[in-house]
Amino acid sequence: MPTQRFLKLKEEKKQVILEAAVHEFSRVPYSSASINQIIKEADISRGSFYTYFEDKDDLMRYMLRGFRDNCQRKIFEFLRAEHGNPFEAAMGLLGIVMEQGEDGLGYRMYRNMLSDMSLVNQTHLFGIKGFLFQDSTYMEFVEKVHEAIDGERYPIEKEMLAYLVDMLMLIVIRAITMYYKNVAGKDQLLDVARKEMQILENGVCPGTCQEDMKGHTEKRGESI
Repeated sequence: MPTQRFLKLKEEKKQVILEAAVHEFSRVPYSSASINQIIKEADISRGSFYTYFEDKDDLMRYMLRGFRDNCQRKIFEFLRAEHGNPFEAAMGLLGIVMEQGEDGLGYRMYRNMLSDMSLVNQTHLFGIKGFLFQDSTYMEFVEKVHEAIDGERYPIEKEMLAYLVDMLMLIVIRAITMYYKNVAGKDQLLDVARKEMQILENGVCPGTCQEDMKGHTEKRGESI
């Protein structure tokens, strides 16, 4: 997060710095983005930059916070519209991000940022640390999702929901990344994502298959 010194800057000054960052992150892949170029365009010293942010990642996390917060708002809008279905809410979010199209600096910035980063770094920069890290902000989000989903249709405990939300977001982020990198078309990526979410929702082998697995496990226990 940015320092209090940055947060106390006049809005005009903050906007100049952020616009310079958007231009640089839109110009080249994220790994090649230059702090020197940002400070040159923003007309600040290198020392000043490091009194505002820890590093380039810190700056990008701050810039993505608005994107992340907007995505979370959309998630709850879709949860209400889809009667508490978390899978349809995730698909709704994915669809609306893709519908924004390829025009503008925002698309180029996200494309450049995602083009040469691992999935771990992508989720880190998006502020999605997941259940593994016991992140309090993430768990607060999960708590709100738990309140918004259809509890009768999806009687899932909060701990399991935390894992499920993490998996849904991984599907969404991967599809967005492949879309920005032009790996496949929008319709194909949406189709694959929906099939993956259907597997999560319905299971690989519901009913008889699960009973067979249970019986196999019990037999192994007897043999031991």
